[in-house]
Amino acid sequence: MPNSEAVQDQTPRRAHSRLRLGISARIETLDGKQRVRLLDLSQGGAHIVLSEPHDIRKAVLSWLRFETYGEVVWQEGQHIGLAFDRPLPLACLVETRQRAPTVVREEAMGVEQAARQWVAGTLHQGSER
Repeated sequence: MPNSEAVQDQTPRRAHSRLRLGISARIETLDGKQRVRLLDLSQGGAHIVLSEPHDIRKAVLSWLRFETYGEVVWQEGQHIGLAFDRPLPLACLVETRQRAPTVVREEAMGVEQAARQWVAGTLHQGSER
């Protein structure tokens, strides 16, 4: 007869496999909007990193052309885990997986271009010149 502890140890922690991303996204709460980094995504939830510390309970997560509502199920500093109110459609995950490498490259190119402008003294933010 199998040991019940060994059987419990083999139980998966998550109901859905995670898609590793590292792309920019946005959350919207009752307190406002904030840019975030979407580290991973599944049909049932997401791991995101806030751009500024904040105590969040519920939020709308937006990335690419998608958005969904979720509740925070854990928070460690600026890292939070969202559980979605409804599972994401598989097509949403497939498109996100296909487009994520391009988004990461475009973000990196934008940072590189900003660095070059800063070095050249041509980077201007807002009305500061």
